Amino acid sequence: MQNFRSELRLLTLALLAVLFVLSACRKDGEVVAELLTAAEAAEITESAVSERTAGATLPTIDMTELLASIPQTCNTPGDTTIQKSNTFGAASYSCTFNLSWLLHCSNAGVPQSADVDVSGNGTFSSAHWSGADQTTGELTITGIAPSATDYVVSGSYNLNGNLTGNLRRTDPTLDVQTTVTLANLTVRKSDYQITDGDGTVSVTASNGQGQSQTLTGTLVFNGDGTVTVTVNGHTHTFPI
Repeated sequence: MQNFRSELRLLTLALLAVLFVLSACRKDGEVVAELLTAAEAAEITESAVSERTAGATLPTIDMTELLASIPQTCNTPGDTTIQKSNTFGAASYSCTFNLSWLLHCSNAGVPQSADVDVSGNGTFSSAHWSGADQTTGELTITGIAPSATDYVVSGSYNLNGNLTGNLRRTDPTLDVQTTVTLANLTVRKSDYQITDGDGTVSVTASNGQGQSQTLTGTLVFNGDGTVTVTVNGHTHTFPI
């Protein structure tokens, strides 16, 4: 009888151990299944948009400043290369952008709009993410006429790279493709501050195990030097 009780006790402990292992595996699976949270997608969007991490607004502002300073020759292609690096507290970047444009004018020869192509590469770091990416973009800029007080920018950017999440326990490094679409982004000519605009974002992340996940969201440029991104109900506001 005593041997039977001992065997029963050992069997019970063994079953509990198996249940514990299965439960732990299930929890790990749940963590991996959610490859990217809404909060993380919002943080990645910040790095893809903010000037502080060489996001989409950096070459956009650079291009508006360039249009104000170059000879405005109608229907003649132009191009330039810009190399920049900077640090803003926990955020920093080092990048190169190639900008090319074609200026369109009215029948009277007054500049009206410009089609702009952007390509670039660089590295960045922030409080939550760091990495290196390749950038391409296509923009249309209106409001170039001297009588206009604002530039208005619409278009899209694509950023592809390897990002490392500084606070991630699982899959710290991801391959990430981020697409930012801008609509009526308003840049004040007097100081090149963004005062209005909105857009959308799509963040696709994949890991070394072949998992992939896409999250989408919306962008609002608040006019006070900040941007608000909303992903699956999660809202995050950050400085441009």
